[in-house]
Amino acid sequence: MTVYDVIEAKKRGRVLDGEEIAFFVRAVADGSASDAQIAAFCMATLWRGMTDEECFRLTDAMAKSGETCARPDVAGVCVDKHSTGGVSDSTTLVLVPVLAALGVPCAKYSGRGLGHTGGTLDKLESFPGLRVDLTPAQFEAQVRAVGAAVAGQTKNVVPADKRMYAVRDVTATVDSVPLIASSVMSKKLASFADVILLDVKYGGGAFMHTPRRAEALARLMVSIGRAAGRRMCAAVTCMDAPLGDAIGCNAEAREAVEVLAGKRNDLSALSLFHASKLAAAALDISEDEALRRAEEALSSGAARAKLAELVEAQGGDARYVYEPQRFAFAPGVRTVRAAGDGYLRVDALALGRACVELGGGRKKEGDEIDRTVAIFLQKRPGARVRAGEPLAEVRYNAPSEAAFTLIDGAFRVAGRRAVRPLIYTYIDGKEN
Repeated sequence: MTVYDVIEAKKRGRVLDGEEIAFFVRAVADGSASDAQIAAFCMATLWRGMTDEECFRLTDAMAKSGETCARPDVAGVCVDKHSTGGVSDSTTLVLVPVLAALGVPCAKYSGRGLGHTGGTLDKLESFPGLRVDLTPAQFEAQVRAVGAAVAGQTKNVVPADKRMYAVRDVTATVDSVPLIASSVMSKKLASFADVILLDVKYGGGAFMHTPRRAEALARLMVSIGRAAGRRMCAAVTCMDAPLGDAIGCNAEAREAVEVLAGKRNDLSALSLFHASKLAAAALDISEDEALRRAEEALSSGAARAKLAELVEAQGGDARYVYEPQRFAFAPGVRTVRAAGDGYLRVDALALGRACVELGGGRKKEGDEIDRTVAIFLQKRPGARVRAGEPLAEVRYNAPSEAAFTLIDGAFRVAGRRAVRPLIYTYIDGKEN
């Protein structure tokens, strides 16, 4: 068997068996498959598709292509949440301390931002001094002591996926549903969570533009997780507009603190929704009871205290949790105003891209981020606005016409209200 043989088989539309898929993934991981061959395989998969069984085999092989993350020695059910990426989505910074306050171990490996979507690790590092490069021993000790830890995975986890994703990114094959599913789930299967909740985004600011396509991806990933013996659930949620009211690392870290202190918006609503599902599964209680406990963890200040514990345990300045005014923002200020009377529409993708143009995100891996760049929404999508009314405030260090053009085009006023529900559907993992 050769790499060429596997590509030829998939090009012809044949279903690949486990041996062929494992052979190809090993070749990707050890470097014997060239980038050109990986590109050919990805394009053949994009055009020919994969069965659910092929997807599971590909995911399983990629998960085993490198190191796996050992389960911390803690009692209880370990949970994890993964989002397919959005704008102003800092649910992890809210969800993890809420779950920890409820006694649900939340040992989470997260990633950095690339393109228009922000990364959890970048937002956490807005707390000065905070480290995300925890050793396995440090990670486990913190979960035992605090009940929560958020860290970056080592470079040796799922190396096959890292190579394949880099090739997909430059060969127009990122939007292949089987390849998205195997990429996401290989990282989840290389970790240790007992219960995994997937937040699959759809809309203008997401990789999946339609709810039906997002639901198909969600169901495939749930199927893969279940086949691997994990308890799975998934929510298909809307990403037409930013989830929260702030975009940018410092801005989103501050907003997460504000939600833990009592602020209520779509960010808090989705965080509580996720918390109710995961806590119900981990504690074997009803979702109504789980939601009640999660809301109490917010109102009592217990969740905020857990975030402070997590920040301090990872070397960060916990004063920022109780004094969010400490977060700094760029001195340049630009106000966006309504062009006319009507109902507001906000383009999440345009604002995410604008933040990158201002330096608040990465265009390529390794770029430095300006944490002080921010876009603050002053009106939510669907709101009735009048001409000249402030819609948003932009904070910047260096002006960018490209960014300002994107921002101006992101806010439109229409004659009718058009806002889709935040949660399109929920898949509890028991169906298939």
